[in-house]
Amino acid sequence: MRTWLLLALLVTVVPAWADWHFSPYVAVTGAPKAGVFQHLESAGRRNLAIAAHTVALVWEDNHSGAPQVYIAFKPRAGKNFSAARRISTGKEAYEPVIAALANDRFVLAWEQDGHVWMALADAKHTSTPRRVDSVPSSQATLASDGRDRAYLAWAHRDGHFMRVMVARTDIKRAQVHLSGMQAADAAPPQGAQAYPALAVVPAGVVAAWEDRRQGHTRLFVTRAADGAAFVAPKPLNTLLPGRRSAKFGRGTGVTRVALAQAGDQVAATWMDKRNFHGGYDIYAAISADGGRRFGANELVQDAFGDNVPQWHPSVAVAPSGQVVVAWDDPRDDSPDVWLSWRKAHAWSDDLAVPPASGVGAQLSPVIVVDDQGRLHMAWIQRSGNGATQIRYVEAAWSGRSKQR
Repeated sequence: MRTWLLLALLVTVVPAWADWHFSPYVAVTGAPKAGVFQHLESAGRRNLAIAAHTVALVWEDNHSGAPQVYIAFKPRAGKNFSAARRISTGKEAYEPVIAALANDRFVLAWEQDGHVWMALADAKHTSTPRRVDSVPSSQATLASDGRDRAYLAWAHRDGHFMRVMVARTDIKRAQVHLSGMQAADAAPPQGAQAYPALAVVPAGVVAAWEDRRQGHTRLFVTRAADGAAFVAPKPLNTLLPGRRSAKFGRGTGVTRVALAQAGDQVAATWMDKRNFHGGYDIYAAISADGGRRFGANELVQDAFGDNVPQWHPSVAVAPSGQVVVAWDDPRDDSPDVWLSWRKAHAWSDDLAVPPASGVGAQLSPVIVVDDQGRLHMAWIQRSGNGATQIRYVEAAWSGRSKQR
C-alpha cells in the first residue's frame, strides 16, 4: 500500500524544475582566487544583454589591484565566454550596465572616479569612453529595444540632492552620444533620488527609481513618449495603512527596483520590507499598457521564504508575456538562487535553480529572456573562503507544472 501511494505521488506531483531545462553552467571568470572579488551590482540589475548572435556580460572586480569594469562575450550558439576585456579607464570603477543594439553591438555605462561614463562595444572592439556629465554622478542604468533605441538613466548631483536624469543614446561615427537629457521628475527634488531602472516600450520609455521626498524611501514610476517630456510620476509601491515601525523608520522600506518588458508589458520587481519580521521580501507589479498603469503589488516568493530575507531581485519578460523573477535567499541555510514565474494571474512555487544552489553561496542573479523565450542567467558563486566566480547558465521553458 505504501509503495502504491508513493508511486501515485510521483506520477501526480510535477516538480517546479520540470518547467525548466537547464544547461550545465559555464564559468565566465577564471578559477577563484583569494582576495579577488567579482560583483554583479548595478542600478536596475542590467549586467547581462542578448543581441542577435551574441551574449554579453559586464561586471566589476579587483583582480588588477583596484575595482575596474570588465566585459566578456559568448556566441549565442557557442559554449564559452571570451577572455575578460577591461573597459574602464580610471582609478576605480563600479556598477557597469549593458544593453543590446543592432548588429551585435552593445552600449555600456558605469561609474568611474565619481562620474558616469559610456562606450560602445562588440566582440572585437570598445569605443573610446565618454563622460556623461560634469557634475558628480553614479548609479547608471540602460535599456534598449535590442535594435536602435536605447536610453540611459543615472543619478547626478543637483544642489543638495541626487536627481535621476534620463537621456536617449545616439550612435554617430562609432561613438555614443546623448540627446534629450531631462529629469525623470520635472519638479525640483525634495529628497534624494537613487537607483533608477528603465524599460523601452514601443511608444517610448518607462523609468522608476527610489525617492526620499516623503522622508522614507518610496518607489516612483513615470513614462515618456520618444522625444517628449515625462508625465508626472506616480508611486509604484503600496503603503499599507498603519504599517510603520519605530525600529525601521517612517515607511515600510523598499529598495532596488528593476524593470523589464516585452511589447507593452512592463514588469517591475523590488525588495520590500512591509512585513518587517523576515527582512526584505520580493514584490512585483505589472503593467499591460506600456507603463501607464501598474497592477497590484504582488508577493513573489512562496511561504517557504517567509522567514528569511530575499536579496538582489532581477526580472525578465518573455515574448509570450510570461514574467520571471530571480533572487537569492538563505532559506536552506546558505544563499541559493531562486526563481518564480507568473503567467495568467498567479506566481509559481519557488524553484531553487539547480546549477545555482547547493554547495557554497550563490548570489546576485541577473536574468534576461531572449527573443526565442530562452532564459539566460549569470550569478556569483562564493566559496567558503570568500573567493568568487561568475557563472552563467541557460534554460528552456516547458511549462508543465501548475502555478499557485
